[in-house]
Amino acid sequence: MSKFTMPPAPAGSVQQQLQRQYAYLFQMAQQLNLALEQLPQTSSGSAVSDSAGKDTAAAQYHTLRSLIIKTADQVRREMEELSVSLEGTYVASSQFGEYVEQLSSYIQANPEALTQYYSFTADLQADTEAVSAAFERYRTEIQAYIRTGIVYYDGAVPVYGVAVGQNLTVEDVDGEQVVSQRNFRATYTASKLSFWQDAREVAYVSNNRLYITDITVLQGLTVGSWQISTQGGLTFRWMGG
Repeated sequence: MSKFTMPPAPAGSVQQQLQRQYAYLFQMAQQLNLALEQLPQTSSGSAVSDSAGKDTAAAQYHTLRSLIIKTADQVRREMEELSVSLEGTYVASSQFGEYVEQLSSYIQANPEALTQYYSFTADLQADTEAVSAAFERYRTEIQAYIRTGIVYYDGAVPVYGVAVGQNLTVEDVDGEQVVSQRNFRATYTASKLSFWQDAREVAYVSNNRLYITDITVLQGLTVGSWQISTQGGLTFRWMGG
């Protein structure tokens, strides 16, 4: 089985280097086209062939893109960006203690997306001598974001939509963390509504169907004319129709 030759090492003038890189990419394209011609044709119809061709083209795209970037003599990226920070504070004090609430938002805009980051912090300090309380200090922190623009890539193609996520929710009681929730988000695009947990797509709605990895039914479920209930054990009941 033949292998692709490695690209030539940079040498000579800039024009000579460009000529060598062009010659290398031209030869690589010839070899890829020859390999495509030698692939066996499927007998299941053009749909399978088109799908295989798209997968092969996508693989070639990533290979050539990586090759060009790694062997480039010059890499330049230009992007206009706008950022704005907004802050808000609420403070209430009395003989029973003090409550401080802080809100902040950070807006970042560039050609890829408009992203809004939100932070909420509430700190309650109780005066235990003036009021009976089970804690002295209660603190809540929440971080979330809303992104409009490119939410992910389908191979080489960017997918535009809206992503809503909550990175972190923490509640501390007297310095002891009692609740922590991380990295859940939802994305809405023109083709589907998806739900993600820790960078994994766990459920989505597309083409009039709901796809879900795991499901937990707390009480009941209706399937067509049948009702499935967990009250008093697992029961199946015909609803008629």
